[in-house]
Amino acid sequence: MEYVITIVFGLVIGSFLNVCIYRIPQGGSITKPSRSYCPHCNHTLSAWDNIPVFSYLFLRGKCRYCKGKISPRYIIVELLTACIFALILYRTLNLYKTNSDIALNLLRGCIFAGFLIVISFIDFQFMDIYNIVVYPGLAVGFLFTLFETILKRDKSIIISNVLGAGAGAVIILLIAILGTYAFKKEAMGMGDVSLMAMIGMFVGLWPNIILTLILGAFIGSIVGIILMILKRKKSDSQIPFGPFLSIGGLITMLYGKEIWAWYHHLMGL
Repeated sequence: MEYVITIVFGLVIGSFLNVCIYRIPQGGSITKPSRSYCPHCNHTLSAWDNIPVFSYLFLRGKCRYCKGKISPRYIIVELLTACIFALILYRTLNLYKTNSDIALNLLRGCIFAGFLIVISFIDFQFMDIYNIVVYPGLAVGFLFTLFETILKRDKSIIISNVLGAGAGAVIILLIAILGTYAFKKEAMGMGDVSLMAMIGMFVGLWPNIILTLILGAFIGSIVGIILMILKRKKSDSQIPFGPFLSIGGLITMLYGKEIWAWYHHLMGL
């Protein structure tokens, strides 16, 4: 039953994340107007038009009023959010035993994923990471860190996460500077620097921040190669790095311990 509740909750949150993804790049408020509207005719949508997944399928991806085509991104974000939330619940139930640990890590994981989804989809579409999203994420990550430190009376938690945020930002900043010097053009934006700081605040320092970067670079390289093979990107084309850092951070949060254990076993360490 907990999975059904989590999936439904994920669909609802995914619908809200769509609002953020659409309005933030336009400089609009995510709370006003409170009701969603058609991006083509600006008609305010009814409650029946706002049911996650169902409304999109029932209306066949079109506005009820003007028949304008609605981006498939809406249903993708809703389903993706629901699936990620369910996966976070699964991992949380397997990793933690006490109710307090389960509740804390489930909530933290879902909020972390929510920020990453918004950042990734905006970066993918506009090639830009908005600090108006990243900074609140960084602040929320710090509040969770502070709360867990007090709850468990373990100063190493806040030390690890704060250092993780700082190290993440410094590493990406150095890569950006070296890349710009080597390629004579901006290799990585400052948005990636702040994003890595936010991720570091959630996943901690060693070895998680390094694993996040390795996974992000690896996945990004694979996707870039595939796009070049399909001739959708040239070798000198820019590819947003934020989505890949986000995927790396999410994988690290969920499976970081297992990945490092596998690596140590592989290396015979």
